Amino acid sequence: MTVQKTSKDALAQMFRDSMRLVASSVSLVTARDYAGNWHGMAVTSAGSLSLDPPSMMVAINRTSSIHPVILASGYFTLNLMDESQADMLEPFTRSDMRDRRFVDEAWVPAGLSGPVLMGALCSHICKVAEAHDFGTHTVFFGTIDDVILDESASEGPILWLNGKRRSIAAMQPV
Repeated sequence: MTVQKTSKDALAQMFRDSMRLVASSVSLVTARDYAGNWHGMAVTSAGSLSLDPPSMMVAINRTSSIHPVILASGYFTLNLMDESQADMLEPFTRSDMRDRRFVDEAWVPAGLSGPVLMGALCSHICKVAEAHDFGTHTVFFGTIDDVILDESASEGPILWLNGKRRSIAAMQPV
């Protein structure tokens, strides 16, 4: 076998294809600007970081509309979506549907941070502790101000795999 150096464009496409094979939960990251307006987007690049201090991280493309809001406000909320909320996902994935993001009555204010999605499996209200640019994204590291767990949410998280929404309920246990 001969190893050849892959072109930059081919490498980018191969990386994109390989990351589509990683199953990820879907969260809605939300933030509130200084005028009180809510902003949000769907992300799969979020997760726990540390137990001491309790913290989360989220990677946000610097061209997204929520990026400057998180930078300025210093807060974000990660809302882990329940499968029962799948119909709410699309407006958070398309900028042309931005006006339909917070029309559902399930959203409630959460002080300085972004709104909380009631019925989400959990919501983590985070204060930005650090932010680091890498490539096209900023990774925001946030310490936990509050956690909201919804015991009634029971269908499991929305998963994203190979470019499609998946249900954990349809997966077979091993």
